[in-house]
Amino acid sequence: MMNDRNISSAVVAPKRGLSAIWLLPLIALGIAVWLMYKSLNDSGLSVTVAFDNGSGINVGKTPVIYQGINVGQVQGLQLDDDLEGVTATLELSRQIEPLIKKNTEFWLVKPQISLSGVSGLDTLVAGNYISFKPGDGEVAQHFVALNTPPPQTNNLPGLRLVLNAAELGSLSVGAPVLYQQIDVGDIEGYQLSNDGIEINVRIDPQYSHLVNSSSRFWAHSGVKINAGLQGIDIETGSMASILAGGIAFDTPTKDDSFVDNNAQFKLFKNQDRAKGSKIVSVYFRNPDGLNVGSNVRLLGMDIGKVESLKFVDNNPNLGAKVNLAIYSPHHRYLNEKTDFWLVKPEVSSSGVSGLDALIGGPYINVKVEGKGGATPDQYTALLKAPDSRIQQPGLRLTLRSDELSSVSIGSKIYYRKIAVGQVESVDLDKDGVNIGIFIHERYATLVHRESQFWNASGLSISGGLGGLDIQADSLATIVAGGIAFHTPQVSKPQLAWEGLGFTLYPDFQSTSAEKGRDISLFFATGSNISKGTEIKYQGIKVGDVVSVELDSNMDRVKVSARLAPSAKALARTGSQFWVVRPQLGLIGTRNLETLVTGSYISVRPGSGSINTSFVALDKPPPLSKPSNGLNLILTAAQRGSIKEGVKVFYRDIPVGEVFGYELAEDASQTLIHINIEPRYASLVRENSQFWNSSGIAVKFGLFSGATIRSKSIESLLEGGIAFATPGGDELGPLVSDGNNFALHQSVDQQWLDWTPRISLPNEADTGENWLRAD
Repeated sequence: MMNDRNISSAVVAPKRGLSAIWLLPLIALGIAVWLMYKSLNDSGLSVTVAFDNGSGINVGKTPVIYQGINVGQVQGLQLDDDLEGVTATLELSRQIEPLIKKNTEFWLVKPQISLSGVSGLDTLVAGNYISFKPGDGEVAQHFVALNTPPPQTNNLPGLRLVLNAAELGSLSVGAPVLYQQIDVGDIEGYQLSNDGIEINVRIDPQYSHLVNSSSRFWAHSGVKINAGLQGIDIETGSMASILAGGIAFDTPTKDDSFVDNNAQFKLFKNQDRAKGSKIVSVYFRNPDGLNVGSNVRLLGMDIGKVESLKFVDNNPNLGAKVNLAIYSPHHRYLNEKTDFWLVKPEVSSSGVSGLDALIGGPYINVKVEGKGGATPDQYTALLKAPDSRIQQPGLRLTLRSDELSSVSIGSKIYYRKIAVGQVESVDLDKDGVNIGIFIHERYATLVHRESQFWNASGLSISGGLGGLDIQADSLATIVAGGIAFHTPQVSKPQLAWEGLGFTLYPDFQSTSAEKGRDISLFFATGSNISKGTEIKYQGIKVGDVVSVELDSNMDRVKVSARLAPSAKALARTGSQFWVVRPQLGLIGTRNLETLVTGSYISVRPGSGSINTSFVALDKPPPLSKPSNGLNLILTAAQRGSIKEGVKVFYRDIPVGEVFGYELAEDASQTLIHINIEPRYASLVRENSQFWNSSGIAVKFGLFSGATIRSKSIESLLEGGIAFATPGGDELGPLVSDGNNFALHQSVDQQWLDWTPRISLPNEADTGENWLRAD
């Protein structure tokens, strides 16, 4: 048993500091705060958007897309309290929270197909989605969706402009903006403004420099058709602008200052309006036939349109006040002396006037005098056209005719189908008609005392197997009449003077200008020749056969023909005439056109004195000696198949042609004349060898077999001449014109092995250097 005294007593010591057990609540609190922050951060930004209906919106599926990136999703969709719409709850990424403000705009993107194109095509695969346009203002969570995308929702780069118009017309979003018919931008949107329509357009960056402060924009939609006696003028833009409308612009001054984004321009109705115009008021006592849009013309050119028409005091019997829009720069020509009058089709005892208004309708004509200046508040239109006397320097002449025909005041005077004047007056007396004409000063020297005038109105039609020949000075002369004149060449010409009188012939054939030179041709037979058979020189008609008859001896055919005035020089001693007929051969044909047009008479001019009687050839004459190229003479024992037109070959390439052959002076040999084209003249040297390459060469040996050599089918059938030139040190000097060579009947094998290097000129051959007159 232990002694109680040996047991130590316990001593209790107090503990100091905070116990570790209290750290657990602090850690738990920290974790809770972090989880709360994480939950709030991951939950995203929640906003509500009110839509007219929920079509195309699905909870948990419809995304929110901004610049092609998914930034949220539809988390809820419920009906509004009034059951007239739906409210979608969107959960958005916190990253875009700075973009969601009071003026932010939301809308639903879905596929749309229109004439201007297809939009939202990506939704056909991925489905509809919600997009938005960032706005400013205070932070907000409740929004009302737009029914259509707002203007300028396209984030493509470019210059954005605002065009002000009175009405939208046929323009639509996506329609093109054109510059010189090139698509340089598009219409992004439009909205109503206080005084019309504001149209938002975007110009592609690479074309933004085309726009400056002088640019003019106009509607370029659909098809514009202008029709009149002068023809039909159809103006269209691109197919997109025809279907969906479009805008075009031009920049007349390239050096003007460039514009910034959202610069404003006026959108004109058409290009003419865009050029600028001035409104001019004209009083018409009788505006019969005038309408809004009727043309205003100056010297036949459209310079404006009728802008508006209103009866004075609303009483048609008092006439009408007509406002004209005169385009720039034509309004600068107006002054106090300017005259206006109405032009419309009228038939009277003096003739028909205003025929050009039959199709286009009545129009207003303008006459200006002097330089432009101040204009009155209102013009008074003339009741009829003013005196047609031209107030310009020029030459005035008188034409005398038995009848007026279709010529009238204002008809043009033509020289070589160019208008050089016009008819000023028409007077009738007991002996006929006096026509006063005016020739502009710059053309006065074209009229000589020997000039002949004729009525160029209407059509002149002639025809044959070759087709119809229809001649008219112009469409204007067919409708309004016209006069033409010709000035023949004489040894001592004299200029016409003021007041000089001329005879007006009924047509060109009646003038002395048509009187050529009569000749007689004597043929052995009249085959293929008849009245009207043409005479041609180098393919151009220079005359006609007037008659065909037997001569007094009854052994020849006499052909009476008439040469044109320009071909009088053909009637000279030495000229040769022959009939050109179609020729058919194995290689080809000649004069094949005569199968359709009929045979004609060809001529080779002579150089002798004037002559009017000729004995025609039975066949075409030999080809004349060419003036270009290298002319050589080949000597042969026999002509063989060589004839005119046979080709001369070098390495099987035609480089020349036979143009003639004859017997030598002692008749012991045949002389063949050939011409080598200028480009190939250097191929012929003094030691060149020529041979007859016609036909087929056959070499037969008992042991070696048979060797058959022939050239082209052309040389086989028609004949041909070939030559070769040795090369290297054996290359001989060049030859001159007229050199003589022997023509061998066969080729030596070593000639075919010659391969000289001879430089040829770079210029291409300009064509045949010799021509048969037919």
